[in-house]
Amino acid sequence: MAMNFITRSTHHFTQLYSKLIPIQCRLCGAFCRGQVLCYDCIAELPQIEMACPRCALPTFSAQLCGRCLSKPPEQHASMSLYKYQDPVDRLIADFKFKDKLYLSQFFAEQMVSKLNSRTLPELLIPIPLHPHRLKQRGYNQSFELAKSLSKYLTIPVSNNYLERIINTQSQSSMPFKQRKKNIQHAFRATDKQPPQHIALIDDVLTTGHTANAAAKTLKKVGVITIEVWTIARTIRHD
Repeated sequence: MAMNFITRSTHHFTQLYSKLIPIQCRLCGAFCRGQVLCYDCIAELPQIEMACPRCALPTFSAQLCGRCLSKPPEQHASMSLYKYQDPVDRLIADFKFKDKLYLSQFFAEQMVSKLNSRTLPELLIPIPLHPHRLKQRGYNQSFELAKSLSKYLTIPVSNNYLERIINTQSQSSMPFKQRKKNIQHAFRATDKQPPQHIALIDDVLTTGHTANAAAKTLKKVGVITIEVWTIARTIRHD
């Protein structure tokens, strides 16, 4: 509890400090005011310009990719800002493992600018951590991102609809072919009835197995339309 209070206090202090006094860009060290990255570094981030609307894989046109045509994922739409490569992977690692929670505001701002033309969901649901993992880390980066998105979009965010009931091995540490089995049955829907249109919030969309498992669980309790919003998308070269 004390660690969570310290982390939140540091986050709020950093936001206030950066508005008053120039701070160094997280990537290049140049001084900038009111944001964590300078404009030059923001411009160099590997944005996803065109992508499959169902799975967010980069494509040459904003149409369904061959994989989604033949075997669509559980979610109905996906949005990812960046390709999961340097320096985005370093920023996400800072956000996820090094208590740099102020990055949630930066990522949320960038995501909102890409969401302008979409029909927005009724609720944001962060991909939950297992209680044991949450205790170890001290916070859920997906929940922090969802809270920042909620402020910008005026959409409620809730942890009360989806639980992680199996403390699975980290997906990133497993071979690609084992990830689907690892995440199966990891989630449980609570007794609360969720809205019909929701967005699942996570940091990275990799194989899609985690999003699939969460979406399948929510569909069983009546969710009609499910979107997946992430900071980054892993690009497979196979």
